[in-house]
Amino acid sequence: MTQTYRESRGAGGESLLTPPEISLVVPLFNERPEILQESLKSVADQTFGDFECIVIDESTMPETIAACEAFCSTDARFRHIRPEQRIGLAASLNLGIELARAPFIARFDSDDICLPERLSLQSDFMRNQPDVDVLGGQLEVIDEQGRTLAFRVHPNSHEEIQRQMHFTTPVAHPTVIIRKRVLEAYGAYDPSFRNAEDLDLWLRLSNHGVRFANVPHVLVKYRQQTTLRPARHWRFNLKARVRNFGVSHWPRRCAGICAILIWSIVPRNWQQGITRRLVLSDAQQPLREPQQ
Repeated sequence: MTQTYRESRGAGGESLLTPPEISLVVPLFNERPEILQESLKSVADQTFGDFECIVIDESTMPETIAACEAFCSTDARFRHIRPEQRIGLAASLNLGIELARAPFIARFDSDDICLPERLSLQSDFMRNQPDVDVLGGQLEVIDEQGRTLAFRVHPNSHEEIQRQMHFTTPVAHPTVIIRKRVLEAYGAYDPSFRNAEDLDLWLRLSNHGVRFANVPHVLVKYRQQTTLRPARHWRFNLKARVRNFGVSHWPRRCAGICAILIWSIVPRNWQQGITRRLVLSDAQQPLREPQQ
């Protein structure tokens, strides 16, 4: 269903008639103004400039709304979209995709930081690898003060991504760029998912034979406030795996569902401790090259 919204952008934005190569879709809800400005500036400072940045702003804090409007007014490539009513994350992403004018859709979060070469690296890869439809990259995990906590390393190849997808989510959502025609063919995000909306989409696309890849470079500094996922995240994770269950590789798919089910009932303090040990233990280690 088409959402009603208000749009504003920088001076001269309406005159940009040629569609850009990349549309970034950035959902926003009550981010601190200084964090938001740092995030949007990292987009504006990209070495690749042929993009538009669509900020879907559902904020209720006046200072956040004002900060977003002020930043977008300085750059015609930025579009500030205010839905008339609260629609949630997945529907916000779908609205951004609907408004996007580019053949490539890039995801980004309003509290993260894009490294300067992110869009350039992904644009080059997608032009040179026409068989790949979804491309992600590596993450540098940072805290609220911007200090490095760890690096999240994901596999490069489609085959390894498929193997790991039975048990985890081997494509980092805030780093992804995807061909818009794929979303038009197989559908975008399911608004009924309050969490794991990305996993639901990846599994659906995987079932349709869509090819994935990750570049072996850090693309985004990912701000992580806690290592503990809310309990509902695992319910939606299981829902995504069950609804997209297929007969191919069914033993691995069954094992993955069982593993997530067991993890979801592990005491939450154990989950936090295990995750900290596995994910955040090598804060000062350089990025390891992902295995092919």
